Amino acid sequence: MSTKRQHRRRNMQDEPRYVIGMDAHSRKLAISVWDWSDRFNACLHREFKCVDLDAMIKTYERHVDPDSITIIESSTNSAHLKAMLNAAGYRAEIVRADLIANKERKRRICDMIDAENLALAYIKGDIDEFVWTPSHKYEEYRDIMFAYRDTSKEVTRLSNRIWNLCSRKGYKLPIRNNANKTSTLRKMISETKIEGFAKEQLEMLLEDFDRLLQRKTDLSRRIAEIVLSNPRMIRLMQLHGVNYKGAFALEAAVENPHRFSTASKLSAYGGFSPIVNSSGEEEEYAKRKGGLKKPLDGEGRRDVKFFFTEAGQSVLTSCASSKLGKWGWTMINRGKSRNKVVCAIGRKLLTYSWHILRGDPTPNRHSEEFFKRKMRTFHQTIGAKRMHELGFGTRDQFAEAQAKLIYGNLPMPTANSEEIGVC
Repeated sequence: MSTKRQHRRRNMQDEPRYVIGMDAHSRKLAISVWDWSDRFNACLHREFKCVDLDAMIKTYERHVDPDSITIIESSTNSAHLKAMLNAAGYRAEIVRADLIANKERKRRICDMIDAENLALAYIKGDIDEFVWTPSHKYEEYRDIMFAYRDTSKEVTRLSNRIWNLCSRKGYKLPIRNNANKTSTLRKMISETKIEGFAKEQLEMLLEDFDRLLQRKTDLSRRIAEIVLSNPRMIRLMQLHGVNYKGAFALEAAVENPHRFSTASKLSAYGGFSPIVNSSGEEEEYAKRKGGLKKPLDGEGRRDVKFFFTEAGQSVLTSCASSKLGKWGWTMINRGKSRNKVVCAIGRKLLTYSWHILRGDPTPNRHSEEFFKRKMRTFHQTIGAKRMHELGFGTRDQFAEAQAKLIYGNLPMPTANSEEIGVC
């Protein structure tokens, strides 16, 4: 063993007696149990079908002392396995596969060897951080967001199928506005001589399309009501370009903002971490140019990346007069790629979000009127009737009340004051 590994090896006196490596897949899982008190020797190897997880728990009860830690490689069912072990009284942690600095992992032979390598990686000190697992409440938030994302993709896919069918048959329909598209098509079906299978297919597609649109609307309102009950999500909406869905997605993904010690770590978690594929003079040139030539890496949460990329686009289109919008257009006018500027704006928004999530006060009241307009739209999204049932007044009353909670104790901006901080 190298000197570096000797130095990094964990002290068994400060660790649980048993270290279990677990390699889990959709059909089966393998565990490798190692005893610290027996010179790090493996004392048990077992494989289970994922449909028989009760047998796994019985094996733990029979052979594994509660003083143990299970290292699970991140996968689709890893969170469920961790929850099962925690409920049975065992500590379990999830690790990202790419964080395991173990040369033996390059030679993947079978699941059992992978399980062994997970346990050995922990023993050798190659694992120094674990994957965050959300609480039950925030796990449900993520499920809602995934359902909304998948439904949105299905709406887009079905809309494209309808458009392609009409295009092949020479029918005209509006490109934008899904609601108008369906009403226009139904009117066209009733007024024109569409016959045969094309008519039957179009009617089936429209029926599915209406169903998906209603599902998307229901999920949107559900998200809006959750945001309404969460002050931190409301505060995120003071950022230009960030709507209630973006605020919900970020809060659902983060839950505890204090697990990110810096804003850069939150940006990397959201998928806005730039990488440099250059060296020497090229790297220095990229730094002098603001780093906008650096591409984003492929890591991070895709849902957060999607909504904050969308927020970056919104800043350039709907919020061009804001400080952040002016900066973005200045970069574009200097010859920067629009896509890269959008990513840079998304990263800045995540930096502002880090401060907001950690409870930092709003720096000034420059964005107050914009925030009020956004709250009026948000009130309309939920619906006047539902807002009345929840105990809120009119749109203006709701907007004023929410703005007072955020900006109430701040001085009014002067003509010479500079817009800083959030947008």
